[in-house]
This record gives sequence, structure tokens and C-alpha cells, in this order.
Amino acid sequence: MTTEPHAPRFIAWGELLWDLFPDRPRLGGAAANAAYHAHCLGAEALLVSRVGKDELGLRARSELSARGVDVRAIQIDDAAPTGTVNVELVDGEPRYRIATSVAWDRIAWQPELDEIFDQANVICFGTLAQRSPLGFDAIEHALSRAPKTALRLCDLNVREPFATPKIVERALSLASAVKLNENEVATLSRSFGQKDVTRWLLEERGIELVAVTRGARGAALSTKREQLEHPGFPLSSTNGDPVGAGDAFSAALSLELCRKSPLDVCLERANRYAAHVASRAGGMPSATDYKY
Repeated sequence: MTTEPHAPRFIAWGELLWDLFPDRPRLGGAAANAAYHAHCLGAEALLVSRVGKDELGLRARSELSARGVDVRAIQIDDAAPTGTVNVELVDGEPRYRIATSVAWDRIAWQPELDEIFDQANVICFGTLAQRSPLGFDAIEHALSRAPKTALRLCDLNVREPFATPKIVERALSLASAVKLNENEVATLSRSFGQKDVTRWLLEERGIELVAVTRGARGAALSTKREQLEHPGFPLSSTNGDPVGAGDAFSAALSLELCRKSPLDVCLERANRYAAHVASRAGGMPSATDYKY
């Protein structure tokens, strides 16, 4: 797919790293995955991240650029290494061990980002890049630069022990829409003492839209006025894995919302694209054969 005329500007903020699978390393990170999938779906996609001044960092920037993502806002860190995550699939579900004290923990606001965020239509961010005070301050400043009409999608990506209640609270305070999975719903329910997390987000936290993904069982989409469900789509292959499927869902959902598609269309297309990604290996499979 190619960037469409007058394409929405999709900015992802957060991790660019290497997923260390048992067979080989693959480029990944929730923010990087989301930016890649937004590009595949026709957006002008840009990633704000930080990598080390090392071979892994140079490879990451080069490979992501070759995949169509604007990498000019990926910073180079002279001291901290490029991030890595050990990925193990247990009963078909990924388990992650995330390296700490890495470059993407140190994403900083830079003056040249002003113009980039002034033109944003969608900003997608999570909680991992806010696990340090520097990370939160930088994304807070970035969102203050974006137009008020820009969609601010928080894809929670709760990874214990990093996503403390304080970090989640901060992330929610910056969001207009939230995407989370069923396990994250359970985590928020325990952390904040809420039986109905979706209602709490909509009515007490001021979130305008909440998406809850359910793996192979599809997803639900809720606003104060509408509650929609979709059963999901069957996988086209058994050789894939769910890594990156949630990020693909976030990219597809946010772009359809930006295009003012009806909510049922947004939900259907996000589910369809997530199933495409889950049918293939790694977080950034090719989308050249994908059609709505």
C-alpha cells in the first residue's frame, strides 16, 4: 500500500527495539509497530523514539526507514544502548522480558519536533515510554503542541512491573481514546478498584472512546452513546503469532476514526487488519497482499 493523497499524519511515540525471538531477532516495539502499520494503511507515519549509537540502533533506523516510516525524529543516544526484548511464545501467547536503562527510556523533547506535532492528526502512545519521569514530561509536552482536534490514542501496553498505577494515571490524563486488552482490563480493575473499567474510563476519566481487544474473539468499542462488538476474523494461516496484532489494531482503528468512518466500520476494519497481522510472524509482516 502507498501513502494516500492528503494522508493523515500519524505520529507514534515510544519504543523502537529488537524483539529477540528464539529463531532470530525482528524489528519491533509497540510504537514502531504502530507507525509501520499506519504507513501500510496509507498514512504519513512518523516515529519519535531513541536508539543507541550502536550497530543495533543503526540497523533499526535503516530498516524502519526502508519499510516506509519517517525516521527523522528517531534520536541517537551516545550512552544508552538500543532496546531489546526477549520474546517467548507460551501456548501461543507471547511472554516478554524487556531490557531496562535503554535508549528509548531517554526520548527527549527537541525544538524540531514543534513543526511535526503542529501538523499531527493522530498521536499514538503507550505507558512503557513513560516509565521514567523524562519520558512522561516529553510526551506531555509533545501532546500540548498538537492540534486540539488530533486524536490522542493511548494504547496502554501494560507490562508489569513498569506500568504502575501512577504511570497509568498519567497516560490516561493525556488521552482522548484508549485501547487495551482483556488482561489489561483485569489489571486496571485490580489497581483502581473498578468493576466496570470501560464505564470508569468513559464516565470518570473523560475518555471519549474505549476499545477492548479480545484476541481471536474480536473486540468491543464503546463511547458514552454506543457499544459495539465484533467477533473477529479467522486467521488465514497457523504459522503466525499475535506479536504486533494489537499495535496493528490501534493503527487501523485510529486512522479510520481520523477519516470519520462510522464506528462499526472502524471496528470491523481494525479487527480485519489485526487478524492479517496475527496470521504472520513478527510484529511487522508485509501488508502488500492485504485488502480491506
